[in-house]
Amino acid sequence: MLASGARAGDEAGDWLVKMSQAARMANYEGVLVYRGDDILETFRVTHRFEDGSERERVQSMTGEVREVLKQNNKVTCLLPKDQRLTANRPTTPKSLFKPLSQERLKQIAGVYELKELGKARVAGRNCRGIAIAPRDEFRYGYELWADSESRVPLKLSLVAPDGRLLEQMFFTEVRFPASIPESAFAQDVPADQARQSTAAAADAIAQAHEREPVAEETTAEAASAQFSKLPPGFRVVRREIRASPAGVREHLLLSDGLSAISVYRVLRTAPEATTTASADHRIDQMGPLNAYSRSVGQVQITVVGEAPRRTIKMIGDNIDTAFAPLTAQASTP
Repeated sequence: MLASGARAGDEAGDWLVKMSQAARMANYEGVLVYRGDDILETFRVTHRFEDGSERERVQSMTGEVREVLKQNNKVTCLLPKDQRLTANRPTTPKSLFKPLSQERLKQIAGVYELKELGKARVAGRNCRGIAIAPRDEFRYGYELWADSESRVPLKLSLVAPDGRLLEQMFFTEVRFPASIPESAFAQDVPADQARQSTAAAADAIAQAHEREPVAEETTAEAASAQFSKLPPGFRVVRREIRASPAGVREHLLLSDGLSAISVYRVLRTAPEATTTASADHRIDQMGPLNAYSRSVGQVQITVVGEAPRRTIKMIGDNIDTAFAPLTAQASTP
């Protein structure tokens, strides 16, 4: 029985890797629905892989008018009145499927297990379903359904440890053309639907991405030592430090191989910063996203990520607040 279960896991893993590859290396276009946290949105997706280059266009069909254009690792968000935000990271709507490899599957095996979900039809296509199920209550699970022929993922569900559906993305229509013309990726955002608040937010984010790090200390592995305790499987994979007139900000990115959690540790050095030993705590939730913040003297801790509340709070409560990441090196860019 154990050997049979291991073989089933290997087969599911092979399928997931092929699914991940097909999501990036196949031509497809269709209508994608996002559902979550009392939100229902529809997008038109056009994806092309040609001559080793990946192109993708996502157009909103409901809600605010916006587009997301992707060319390989470069993502551009087109907002009304030509307000643009360009960054090398995913934007709305979130990526339908996270990249997976055999190496990553081995990495997550201790905290996730693969389960067969059987067969179903999505957007009129026969699909095979596989669950990436958490082994504990510190992370969410994923249910993925891919087209049996093309292996392109057509449905993704994010599931809480107790089985609740947190959010879902699925195609209602899809086709797989042999080729897609360049004209399919031409932008088309009506200029008369602009909102000043949207443009202002885009400018603020763009400026944040343009700032260069002042310094970067230690390795990501060493940064994990700043936590007295972490949820199983999570570790620091990236560390970045910036300085400004108001103080010093450190960003730590934690991951278990699938989930990503950001930790911001800010040392306020401005004259108005208090040095009292106050400790204010706050936790907020928006769909699957949880945010936890607390203040201890001049240090502000904020933890944000798509993970259960207990995970976010454990990380925020167990990071060292007595730190000075930049000393003589600290300066204003």
